[in-house]
Amino acid sequence: MNHYSLKMLGLLAGTAVLGTLTMQAQDKATLDLLVKKGVISQADADGVAKSSSNPLAMVTAKDPAVKALKLEGMIQAQYDFLTTKDNLSGATNPPSTNQFELRRVYLGAVADLGNGWGGEVLMDFAGTELTQAPTAGASAINGTTNGQNSFEKVVITKKFDDYNGVAAIGYRKVDFTQEEVTSSSKLKAIERAPVARYFDESYDGIQAKRIGFANRHTGIYWNGNVAGTDTVFDGVYYDLAIANGMNNQNLQVSNSNGAGLNRLSYWAGAGYQGSMDDWKFNFGVYTGVSQNQNNNGVGTPAGTQANAEWGWNPYVTVDYGNFELSAEFLQAWVQRGKWGNPGGTIGTEATPYGFTITPSYKISPQWEIAARYSYLGTNGRGTNISDVERDGINTNTAIGGTTNLYNDVTSYYIGVNYYIMGTSLKLSAGYELDQFNDRQVGAAGSAFSGSGANVSGFRTQLQLQF
Repeated sequence: MNHYSLKMLGLLAGTAVLGTLTMQAQDKATLDLLVKKGVISQADADGVAKSSSNPLAMVTAKDPAVKALKLEGMIQAQYDFLTTKDNLSGATNPPSTNQFELRRVYLGAVADLGNGWGGEVLMDFAGTELTQAPTAGASAINGTTNGQNSFEKVVITKKFDDYNGVAAIGYRKVDFTQEEVTSSSKLKAIERAPVARYFDESYDGIQAKRIGFANRHTGIYWNGNVAGTDTVFDGVYYDLAIANGMNNQNLQVSNSNGAGLNRLSYWAGAGYQGSMDDWKFNFGVYTGVSQNQNNNGVGTPAGTQANAEWGWNPYVTVDYGNFELSAEFLQAWVQRGKWGNPGGTIGTEATPYGFTITPSYKISPQWEIAARYSYLGTNGRGTNISDVERDGINTNTAIGGTTNLYNDVTSYYIGVNYYIMGTSLKLSAGYELDQFNDRQVGAAGSAFSGSGANVSGFRTQLQLQF
């Protein structure tokens, strides 16, 4: 290496040191030392000293024991235009959805305390939905907010290198439903499929709409793998969790044991990921039992409020070159789930199921075409439009304006993703058609034999992630 190269290397090293020192508002003594050692010139030192009078903004931890602290965040700005068409003869269609929205506004921090200890707090400031309900009169409710809390994840973590795993205690998603556990920033479609929303999003407190089987719970989690222990098992991973049993309407971080809701949920899963020639693959199965889940907290007749749900979810993802295909199947057994309030009139067990297939193809490093086909069958339990189709508008019966329930949903999606700067800056657009079939005729417990309805329209989304 010649003298010029050594000098350049020293200058680059000095520049790196200076960058760090500038961010830390370096003192004059350190600069003088670098000049004395010949790493930088006096002019360089004077320039850095001058620029340090306006140092870069920094994020520092309150506790000196914290080794590292970083911010994380994401903004998703979205536009939706959706139309609901009721196929019932003589029905009046509801107004279309035509709106801009901030779909997600994430801001959080990840801390590293060393020795494997850490933590994360992540909030979604677009996730708190407020309802301006009456605070006085016959229809008054307690307060004006009944929306979901703003927490996405709140965990304390500990890495165990000897066991190739990470333990967490706190509030996070359980491992169930491939599309649900996939980061929102990496979804191929703009919104998750109706089957994922039906199985995983917050429970609504009645027998229909969504079952709230997975999503977020407060508990203890373990994610590990057996890589490095034996070549036969390289690529095998697994997860375990014990958490609160009920995923309620507001996804509260802490649940009370009111009305005897004191049973826990248990989750387990295992999978394998690897490659063969030009093929990459990832497959496995998630399972779980969520006690107290099908519940309205009333307990009438006595002892019937603690209704459980069981479920399983095999999944697979295959990559070949620029092509990717993911597929999954979901099924749950819902105790007393078919009709009547789960804590009131005792219904029979419901076994809703569904599947999702999502192919995508990168036509260039930045452009990607994505499609998705999804089916949901509620097995006589029912769901409505707005709870499984984001921003979709419900159809109503002619008498009393009661929201209609449907037994099954078939969903189609086709769209394009433009990765301007990977997932850090991404623009997406897509068209979706959801067919809601077999409307319930009459009150709860009646047959699902009526006409259907269609929801269709376009979505666009601009994503910024940091």
